[in-house]
Amino acid sequence: MPARPTRSAFSAVSMAIAVCAAAMATAGCSTGSDASPVEAVRAAPPVSQTPTPSTSAAPPGRESPAPKATSGQSPDPAAPQAPAGKAEQGKGDPGTARTVAVKPEGLEKLPVEKTLGWKPDGPLSSQELQGQKITLNECGTVEGATLWQQQGYLSSARNAAGQQLFFFPDVASAKAAYDRLVADMNTCQSTSRGLQAREGVPQDAVVTVTATSKDGTAWSRHWNGVGGMSARDVQTNHLYAVHQGDHLTLFQFDELAERPAPPHDTGTDAAVLGALAAQN
Repeated sequence: MPARPTRSAFSAVSMAIAVCAAAMATAGCSTGSDASPVEAVRAAPPVSQTPTPSTSAAPPGRESPAPKATSGQSPDPAAPQAPAGKAEQGKGDPGTARTVAVKPEGLEKLPVEKTLGWKPDGPLSSQELQGQKITLNECGTVEGATLWQQQGYLSSARNAAGQQLFFFPDVASAKAAYDRLVADMNTCQSTSRGLQAREGVPQDAVVTVTATSKDGTAWSRHWNGVGGMSARDVQTNHLYAVHQGDHLTLFQFDELAERPAPPHDTGTDAAVLGALAAQN
């Protein structure tokens, strides 16, 4: 579907923000088309300027999978940190309070929390966006959001996870971003094998849709990572995406072979999608 605890190869975002304090993945951070994974605990890779605004989510291999963003303009290093449980108002939309759905306690109701034992890795981060493209992993991106919130986690085995919330100007924009992500993930197996071929790694990537709901999809990717946004290790990356109104809720986490833990039961993924939707 990320050696420091890594977050999902399903996540890598590069936006010079403290969000990489947290992972597809879950869920490493980098920017531009060459998004790379988080290389050390809370260490976010430098943000690069590209002609087309772009960002990357935290990749596997880092302590926390926190995405970052990059754009033609340097991100504000003093981006506001929104305390968990408070409301955030985005510039340009002064009359609308944005509910912070990503909270440190946000994973408590997820079916997988009991076996993986996630704990918050750093504070909740909130960042306004202006057209940046956020790279989640080697396959998927989110584009067009105006507000991006993230919370990172580490499991008891020190595998990384990350939950993200993206707000859009309207329902149609959010739905379009979700549809693009689904299309990206539909070709993720071939994309991943292409990267493996280029890096001389066995072409064994297998991407599976593990659950769907009315407006949500869950994926898993089992493969030998190629470095960069993913750890160079046998791993399974999990990515969950739920579209609701004007926002998307994403959750990512990794399972690295070098950090053994009880395997995640993808049979619970429909319940995970439901729990994520219920948070909003």
